[in-house]
Amino acid sequence: MPYLTTRRSRRSGHHARPARAALLLAALSTAALTTACSGPGGVDLGNDWQGSRTFALADVDGLVTVVGINPDKPGAESLVVVPQQADDDDSISPHIVELADGRWMLTVPRKGGKPDRRYEVDRKDHTLDGMTGDERLRRTLAGKTLVAEVAGLPDSKSATGTAESSVLVRDPANWTTKRVLEVPGTIDLAASDPASDTICLGSGPGDGSGGTRISVADLTDGRIASVSVPKGLDVKDLACPSGHPVIVGSPAAGRSGDVKVSLTRSAAETVVQVDGGRVDAVAATGSSIVVAAATGNDTELVEVDATSGKELHRARIKDLAASLNITPISKGWLVYAENTVTRVNLTTGKAKQFNLPGTLLDS
Repeated sequence: MPYLTTRRSRRSGHHARPARAALLLAALSTAALTTACSGPGGVDLGNDWQGSRTFALADVDGLVTVVGINPDKPGAESLVVVPQQADDDDSISPHIVELADGRWMLTVPRKGGKPDRRYEVDRKDHTLDGMTGDERLRRTLAGKTLVAEVAGLPDSKSATGTAESSVLVRDPANWTTKRVLEVPGTIDLAASDPASDTICLGSGPGDGSGGTRISVADLTDGRIASVSVPKGLDVKDLACPSGHPVIVGSPAAGRSGDVKVSLTRSAAETVVQVDGGRVDAVAATGSSIVVAAATGNDTELVEVDATSGKELHRARIKDLAASLNITPISKGWLVYAENTVTRVNLTTGKAKQFNLPGTLLDS
């Protein structure tokens, strides 16, 4: 999914692209849950910790909650409320990520340049455990043995004076910094795969010339390599299966009609062009690539072979005008929208939509 920031709510006037959302938190504490109950601020907390296969963050009545999503039920419910402090940055939303070892970590930005607060989701005790944090406004990308923390804005300059954004390479065992990478410009897109210690980044050049630069960074040795982007491609999203960049965009001269997905693969990168719809999200497995494209008031979910580009499956989700993220599950895909999640089986074309307990912030 696109980096940088998580999501804006519709109150901000931004329709569906991932961006960090404005919200206010209220003072609260976390507690172990054994049955469904009313939590801090009156938020109804559920107890489906065992059935939750993935987690997300949502704004529920002005409070940030960790939402457990059970695609088999299917259903989504708030499980724990994120603690608030007086110095929370009320213009930036938290971020949640699953690490390669199965741990879930979330970060909460703070005002005045202070380090983000960190919490680990404790499935056993049904709480959030505080962690030590020493950086601010960074998004965590999970690698196989390392993690990358990507700066939200340019925070340094090159020898020629152009803006650069830093990437911290961290050891998730103790959160020590192994090295710092410098990427030209502002990082707008970032993706990783827990099966690889290589991440993919998309950034503006930082010199005002426009366009998107795609880079591949090896976390183990710090090497950064640029890959080519076709001229005229409006890059919309980025995936990084096994460290291989999948660049998704729309051609400069788009057309109307049915959504068409075409693919060109080389040893260095895969380019996916989507015509006839607005690209909202992409996800990739080892063998296929799935694109969510909005068309009118609906969304087309299209799966193509990652090598040949042959279309494998397609499903239309009615009355879903914009998707914020798509993630794989054992029998299909989850498509996230602002207030709903849709479970889609691309083989059968069947879809089941269920409500989030509030407005999606990150997934």
